[in-house]
Amino acid sequence: MLGRAIRSLVPRAYALFLILLICWLTWLSVRYLATSLFSPSVVPAQIAELPTRLDSDFLQTDRTAWQALDATEHPRTPLAHYHRLDSWIHPDSYNGCTQSGCHGPMPHTRRKETRAFLNMHATSMHCGVCHMKSDETSLLLGWYDLDHGEARDPPALLQLYGYLTSEDNAKKFAAPGKVVQETIVKLLRRAAKEADDLPALEKLADHFTRVRPTSESFQKLIESARTSLPRHFRGEYGAKLAITNPDTGEPILGHPGTKGAVREFLDRADSIEGEARTALLDKVHPRRRDQAIQCTSCHHSQQGQIDFAGAGYPPARVDALVNPVVAQMIEHIDKGKSFQMPEFIAPDSPARSTHEP
Repeated sequence: MLGRAIRSLVPRAYALFLILLICWLTWLSVRYLATSLFSPSVVPAQIAELPTRLDSDFLQTDRTAWQALDATEHPRTPLAHYHRLDSWIHPDSYNGCTQSGCHGPMPHTRRKETRAFLNMHATSMHCGVCHMKSDETSLLLGWYDLDHGEARDPPALLQLYGYLTSEDNAKKFAAPGKVVQETIVKLLRRAAKEADDLPALEKLADHFTRVRPTSESFQKLIESARTSLPRHFRGEYGAKLAITNPDTGEPILGHPGTKGAVREFLDRADSIEGEARTALLDKVHPRRRDQAIQCTSCHHSQQGQIDFAGAGYPPARVDALVNPVVAQMIEHIDKGKSFQMPEFIAPDSPARSTHEP
C-alpha cells in the first residue's frame, strides 16, 4: 500500500514541479516584455555615444571608456571640431606645456583654416619641436614614452611599416616563412599595446596568426597592412618626438626653471596686460622661438631641419614626409595667399583650380 502511494506521488510531484517552473518562466517573460516596452533601460553612454567636443577632459579619459569608438572602423568625432577620429589620441602625461595648465592638448585654436593641420602634429610631437629654440640648425630629435616621459626606441608601428616596405625584405616576402609571420605578429601586438590595445591592430595580428605564410591570403594581408598602417600614424604611437639634450640623450619636455613663473602667470593672468604680461610670458617661455618653425622648413626634400630617417622613420614614410606640396599649401593658407589644389588630388584634371581661402 505504501509503495503504491509513493509511486503515484512521484509523478504528481514531478507534474507540480513542471507547472510551477512553467508559471515562473512565464512570469519572467511577461515581466521582461512589459519592462522592455514601457520602461526600456538606458543604453550606457560609452556604448551609445561619442563625446561631443575634443577637449582636454575628453583626451584625458581612456579609449576603452568609449566603446562606441569601436563600433565602426572610422567613427565620426566631436562635431564641434569637424574632425574624424580614426581611433584615439594618447594623452601625454609629461608635456610640460599642457600639464602646467597653460595649454590644452589641442593648443592651436586661432585660425580655423589651419588648426586641424597643426593639431594633427600635436598628436605625434612635443610642442618644443616647433616652438623651442635649438642651438643646432638641424634639430636633434628622439622619441619619448607618453606614460613615463623617458627616451625610447621608435614606435613599433613605424618599425613594422619599415619592415613591410623595405626593399631589402622583398625576397623574404616573395616566399615568406614562419620567421616573417612571427616578426609581423610580434610588432603588431606591440603596436596595438602602445596604442591602448587598439582593436584594429589586434584583429590584424590575429589575421596574420591564422593564415599560412606560404598562402596567397598571406600575401594579400601584407599588401593590406602596407595600406592600412599609415591610418594609425597620428596619435597611436604611445610616444612622441621631442628635442633631445645632446649631452644626456634625454627629451626636453618643458622650459627649465619656470615653475614659479607658471604659477604666477596662472594666478595673475586675468589681471595683467601690456608689457607686464609680455615680460611674465617671457619668463614662462625662456626657450621660446620668436616664430614657430614653418612647415616647409621640415617637410622638404633638401636641407630640412628634421632628419626623419635619423629619427627612426622608414624610407617609405620619409618619402611622404619630405614632399613639400601639402606643406606649401598650408603655408599659403596661413598667410592668406591663394593656393592651388595638389595634382595628386585631381590627377586627371587638365589644370589645377586656384582657390582663395
